[in-house]
Amino acid sequence: MSTFKAKTWAFILFLSSTAHAGDLIINSMHSDPDVKKAFAQLLEDFKKENADIKVVLNTTSHEAYKVQIRTWLPNKAPDVATWFAGNRARYFIDKGLVEPIDDVWTGIDKQFSDSIKDVVTFNGKKYLMPLSYYNWGFYYRKDIFEKIGVKTPPKTWAEFTTIVEKLNKASISPIAIGIKDGWPAAAWFDYLNMRIHGYKFHMALMAGTESYLDPKVKKTFEVWQTLIKSNAFNKSAAAISWQEASALLWQGKAGMYLMGNFITTQIPKNIEDQIGFFPFPTLNPEIPNAEVAPVDVYFIPAKAAHKAEAKKFLAFLAKPETQQKFNQSVKLMPTNSTSITDAGDRFLKAGIETLRNAKNVSQFFDRDADPEVAKAGMDSFVELMARPDDINTIAKKIEAVRLRVYKK
Repeated sequence: MSTFKAKTWAFILFLSSTAHAGDLIINSMHSDPDVKKAFAQLLEDFKKENADIKVVLNTTSHEAYKVQIRTWLPNKAPDVATWFAGNRARYFIDKGLVEPIDDVWTGIDKQFSDSIKDVVTFNGKKYLMPLSYYNWGFYYRKDIFEKIGVKTPPKTWAEFTTIVEKLNKASISPIAIGIKDGWPAAAWFDYLNMRIHGYKFHMALMAGTESYLDPKVKKTFEVWQTLIKSNAFNKSAAAISWQEASALLWQGKAGMYLMGNFITTQIPKNIEDQIGFFPFPTLNPEIPNAEVAPVDVYFIPAKAAHKAEAKKFLAFLAKPETQQKFNQSVKLMPTNSTSITDAGDRFLKAGIETLRNAKNVSQFFDRDADPEVAKAGMDSFVELMARPDDINTIAKKIEAVRLRVYKK
């Protein structure tokens, strides 16, 4: 064999040895201990069924991941990425950065509800594989409510604000919140806006077709303003995370907490019986209640190197037994309707009932809105919590970004 041929074959062998056709690189934002542990077990189960695939997992903290994905997705993309449904996914899909996976969905679409399929479908194609979803609402101390003379959780806003007054009189912070990372404040805007003006207006605002200077939005801010000025929230809100805020509830220093059902994995065993749940109260009886129910999804980047292996993984995620095992570990709800939800978990039971009674569901402010508008909105909501008198200035800041993004 000539020297040239020998070098050529050596080069070809080198390429084949470094291609790693059986690799599967997954970028994950599951950095919280409970979810990280459950996802690690899920990967072990996948590897048992696919011993020929080498799985490489890269885990990044939740907030850092949301920033970094914009850099690596169009450049050095993994094979699978964790993400959110809603406009957060559409943003990348519209840029051609996400691989359609209709072939993965073939034969399994009947195992998922129409509402779940709607949030993974864009322009007639399916791009996402959902694994979990969860409800939002209030988690509260039953023993503290009993102490201030409240026998049943509130259903109306008048009942809710009365409880706020009673908790203040008892020198207990009415509502725990930690907005160091911004997004917990957005839940308040979502719920107040949907409860006062309805789902249709809220989603139009999220889509950029309504203005943040609309009198309806001002009304939403005014209701929130009144609550803030009534000392409803802990003074430390801007300095602490959502986990640190939950400690206020566990320690009995706060009476209520608006949060997603994932918080139930954090409840200390010694007070578990004292924690109850109720949906966000009704503000306008003529407006059907809509709920926040984010769907966590996985997708294959368009620039993934190992799409065949990635599709095997997404098909594995879709299986009812995979979803059941994972979601029972993290106390969330499986998106596959043939999976079994833990019937003994009273919080999941309450969440399912809440969503069953909802007319509509949203994905959450930073998933439904354009990313730039969402960032401006969340920064402004944090500002509102600190300076509730600056409603007009805050609304103008968000509107300026909306106008730039949508050019309307």
